[in-house]
Amino acid sequence: MGELDFIYQTFSFIFLLTMSTFTYVASKRINLPYTVLLVIVWLLLVPISHFQYFWFIDDFKLSPDVLLFVFLPVLLFEWAYNVNYKLLLNNWKIIGSLSIISLLISGFFVWGVLYYLLPFAWFNVPFLVCLLFWSLISSTDPVAILSIFRKLWAPKRLTMIFDWESQFNDGASVAFFLVVLWLILEWWHVSSFTYFEWVWQFFSMFFWWIIFWLITWVLFSKILENINNNEEAEIVLTMIVAHFTFISSELISRSFSVFPISWVIATVIASMVIWNYWKFKITPRVEVHMHKFWQFFAFITDSIIFVSMWFMLTAIDIDFSKFFLPVVISTITVLIARTISVYIPIFTINVFKLEEHIPYDRAKLLSWWCLRWALEIVMVMLIPGVWDPGYYKILEFQQMVWWTYAFSIKDFLMVLTICNIMFTLFVQAPLIPQMIKQLKIDKLNKNEEFEYDEWKILTNLKVIEKLNSSYKKAYITKIEYDDLLLKYTKKLNAAVEHMKFILWESNESSIRFIRRTLTLHALWIEKQYLKELFLYNEIEEDNYKYILRKIDREIEKVDHNHNQLNKISDKWNDYDIFSNFFLNAYEKKSTHVDSYIRNRTRLIITRKVIKELRLLEEIDFWYDKNLIEEIIEIYALFNKEADEQRIKLFIDHKATINAIESNLINKSLMKLEEWIINDLLEKEMITDKLHNKFMEDIENEMYSDVKTIL
Repeated sequence: MGELDFIYQTFSFIFLLTMSTFTYVASKRINLPYTVLLVIVWLLLVPISHFQYFWFIDDFKLSPDVLLFVFLPVLLFEWAYNVNYKLLLNNWKIIGSLSIISLLISGFFVWGVLYYLLPFAWFNVPFLVCLLFWSLISSTDPVAILSIFRKLWAPKRLTMIFDWESQFNDGASVAFFLVVLWLILEWWHVSSFTYFEWVWQFFSMFFWWIIFWLITWVLFSKILENINNNEEAEIVLTMIVAHFTFISSELISRSFSVFPISWVIATVIASMVIWNYWKFKITPRVEVHMHKFWQFFAFITDSIIFVSMWFMLTAIDIDFSKFFLPVVISTITVLIARTISVYIPIFTINVFKLEEHIPYDRAKLLSWWCLRWALEIVMVMLIPGVWDPGYYKILEFQQMVWWTYAFSIKDFLMVLTICNIMFTLFVQAPLIPQMIKQLKIDKLNKNEEFEYDEWKILTNLKVIEKLNSSYKKAYITKIEYDDLLLKYTKKLNAAVEHMKFILWESNESSIRFIRRTLTLHALWIEKQYLKELFLYNEIEEDNYKYILRKIDREIEKVDHNHNQLNKISDKWNDYDIFSNFFLNAYEKKSTHVDSYIRNRTRLIITRKVIKELRLLEEIDFWYDKNLIEEIIEIYALFNKEADEQRIKLFIDHKATINAIESNLINKSLMKLEEWIINDLLEKEMITDKLHNKFMEDIENEMYSDVKTIL
């Protein structure tokens, strides 16, 4: 490639990225799915690119290698980020059924229908090509659908089932695609033994990643522990993990054929590990930046792949009118196959009560929301084309199966795949929000409405409190104060009245309902302030995880209508094997310092819960205030027990605890120091250079281990 060609391609890339950005902004303003609007923009760009001064628009090309090794790891990693392993374990039967059994059901259906129906459309498609199309069209794209779900408040379990079904479905479909492609490329070596080798290669892809994952987990965990409090390095390390996992698993699979590793599943699991395990090792302040970074990177990747995809389609020199019947047949077949393959596993799960019941309106949504996008294009691009290594094998296969069409197998699959993607974007995607609203899945349930009003009340109370303080200090005028006070008082009263209405509707179950909601509210306050202490390093990783897991246990118990909040029990849920192992192991190695830090933490967060609940107690909610008082009394007991244990440990280990307490108090004061420095910067009383120096000093001291002085 010459220097000028590189400049043109770079300019084309920047132009396409710019158009994608403005398209994204426009989609938000006109409330149209981003992907749909992007296709409309593409329809305008294609004819424009034929004009003399705009010929550079389609100059940017994505090679299969760039798609596979640069962009795909980003998408896989971002898809699996933020997934809680506990939700996966609690729903593994339905996720496994939808990922594997559904894939096989839809596979046989798609293969059979296309193989026997396409000849009636004057297309004699070989057996292996039908299998190849099924394997690549079976993968689904969670990014677009999950963004719709979050916007429409879809239930957490429904979102999680789709997300993980998509992850493992993608892993299985890619594994199957690679095996079928290998059979096509090596057709002359195929024998009866080859099929046994094929089955072994397919299933072993799902097992070898475990060993590979453990090695990378240990390796990068050790690296991460030594670069703490370095935001840029920590974020870059996650990118390294995503690409290292992907590329290394691919290299191992190519170098050692007996150890095939699914690079899709390996990368997905690496992402899940970072969220569920590494997030406690990552500097707390980095967590938000990490999430934004991956969203940004995935946005660029998705946009470029998507726009490039359509230019690939226009570059194919074929008569698209001849593909009308094959496209219609394949689209309808895939849609029916998806519906059948979703309803059968869900019906089985529900009938035999293997897991929590899934309403059939959810199944309807699961069968409809199989959007497709980037991964399918990546897989099609892996099929050798003209000038690609291995293309001669495709030509030999086409000769063997009497492929007499003017276009190649790759072009045929490219057209079918992109047309199926267009159907999902222009037909399925726009109808998903309507289906969600029609099925009333987006509506808040009674508990959620109560909790929503509860937080609105607390928020408005705090705003009014701040407003009164600002007026007393003469920060605002009397007119401004009166207007703002009236505004937030109306909001407060509206929330209170709506809560009264919810309680009136609940009738005889209101007492249990209120107690459950208040309990969850108190536990979430605990979690909020625990995270704040971790943010300022007043509690280190192990103790933070210990308390967090115990709070999560209580939330799970209340969510499943088990015992209401009582003294935190040491009898944990039997099904949560990982938490049991962690908590038991940690208790065995705990020292008196750990006990002191945990009790001090419990003392602080229970005090915060009591303070928040006292605010609620001041409002007339039209129900027995004793219900709030019950929760307050329980937390008062927690607070007393924690304080007694803290004092006892202090007396028994005075010298050690004195040093620890001094360090902890110093860290808590740093919150104030940080606030003062940020306020000085905002008022332009110090320069950015001085602010950075102050913050560097604060963070170095703040993120030192509270136990390093021992």
